[in-house]
Amino acid sequence: MVIEELPIAVVKNLGSSQALATSVAAVKELVDNALDARAISVTVEISRNSLDIVQVRDNGCGIPPEDRRLIAKPHCTSKINNESDLRLLGGSSLGFRGEALASAAQLSGLLTMITRVEGEPTAVELKFSRNGDIQDERNVSSPVGTLARISDFFQVNPVRRQSAIKNADTTLKHVKKMLQEYALARPQVRFSLKVIKSPSVHGDWIYAPQLQGDTAAMQAVSKIVGLTCASQCIARSFESDGFVFSSVLPRCDADASKVGGFGSFISIDHRPVSSSRGTLRKIVECFHDALKKGKSATLRGVKSPFLQLGIACPQGAYDINVEPSKDDVLFEDPSAILSMVTTFFQSVYPASDARPESAEPCEPVSANGFVHRQGNAEAGES
Repeated sequence: MVIEELPIAVVKNLGSSQALATSVAAVKELVDNALDARAISVTVEISRNSLDIVQVRDNGCGIPPEDRRLIAKPHCTSKINNESDLRLLGGSSLGFRGEALASAAQLSGLLTMITRVEGEPTAVELKFSRNGDIQDERNVSSPVGTLARISDFFQVNPVRRQSAIKNADTTLKHVKKMLQEYALARPQVRFSLKVIKSPSVHGDWIYAPQLQGDTAAMQAVSKIVGLTCASQCIARSFESDGFVFSSVLPRCDADASKVGGFGSFISIDHRPVSSSRGTLRKIVECFHDALKKGKSATLRGVKSPFLQLGIACPQGAYDINVEPSKDDVLFEDPSAILSMVTTFFQSVYPASDARPESAEPCEPVSANGFVHRQGNAEAGES
């Protein structure tokens, strides 16, 4: 689908014309674009003050020549054409409003894009004016994929710029945490973060997957929250009515001191989402409730226990156009979702010695976090 300007009626129903409010939001939008371009390697570079340079490079499919003139224009997108497309969007695309690059051009000193598609002899570098027009274009050497660079972010808003500089350390921490959330949601993708002009490499971070398939999720947990926590966890999956729940969560005999304090990481169709509100918050509450009612006394009082949960949904099961940040969803049947996750969590943490037929016993876990079964050693379903 080519990039086109959305009809006014669709723009109004999308409900958000909010400009990028923070550097974290800018990075998120650029990462979403990279993943939508089917990238399997995403590199984020950001200045120490979080504003001078905000850059994302990917090895995705690149931007076709016929689409380039519209990429920084408001409400121009290839993801949807009308309102009915929103309901069917699901996990096929992380972005859909066509606002991010337009906002970046409006708020920064310069928006630069370098992109190349398969078959092009060279890449092209495009520099955009604040109204989204291409003001300079030249051929450059660069591999297939896209580099998006925002220079002097918030140049047009001195008050917001000063506030962002004061909070730069917090911003960099949030960017790192956000990338970790993406890695847990998409463990087959390589993510890296580099803080430009930093006096040390303390803020840099890399997640480089070495395993694929069922073992990738457990590998991601080991790298992101550490082997100590991962060694106390198991990978489990559950399917019901077209929904697939894949999770890495504490074993029923886990050491509470080693799995507490990490919190929940939830994704819907590989989209990281917030568990602070709505049905997603209730899902976490179901998890906590299962721990409290389970027969394992060691987990009943654990604070902020680790949970990684990915939910793959049938098409049309939810509406993603809920929050400007696209980190919440509105399920068509939230009670059914809560019923399914309750069944899932209770199968892992049964309330009595009589285990449900679908439950599996607690199994020993090695130092690398992988469950060992008789005659086989693997992480389980993910």
